Amino acid sequence: MKKFICSVMIFVLAVVLVSGAYADDLPGVFPSFSSRSLEGDVVTNDVFSGEKLTMVNILTTWCPPCIGEMPDLGTLGRGMPKGSQLVGLVLDAEGPDDSNTKKNAQDILSKAKADFLQILPTEDMAPVTDWVEAIPTTIFVDSKGRIVGNPLVGARSEAEYRSEVEKILESM
Repeated sequence: MKKFICSVMIFVLAVVLVSGAYADDLPGVFPSFSSRSLEGDVVTNDVFSGEKLTMVNILTTWCPPCIGEMPDLGTLGRGMPKGSQLVGLVLDAEGPDDSNTKKNAQDILSKAKADFLQILPTEDMAPVTDWVEAIPTTIFVDSKGRIVGNPLVGARSEAEYRSEVEKILESM
């Protein structure tokens, strides 16, 4: 039994250490970019300046946990805490010719009533998008474009995301 407990403790410690290194590799600032929304509107890093905190949910259309959390994100997006906003970054909907993936993303979001802004990735975003090792991943960006708080890897409930946003807002 002691060997089992010791093995579990070593595993947990390894996960904690790896998670810390993972977060340390995330750039401190979201890079400047000019992109498009799923609807085709121009979006730049100025999107962050509108609120004190922006929650950026990074997803793909082929990821079951990403799709599964969309209804909760839709609810959250319609009632974000004061001073915050929610933005999605659809990693697999790249380029102007990727109409199938964009349509799929729009269908997923529509069914989930997740009508918050969805941005398409660009090369300018590579310091962040290349850092992502698992999806969904959520990061938090302040009004000056600085990445704040701790990234969240994996799907969460509306309540869990709300709690994290409120915690970060309180610390700002």
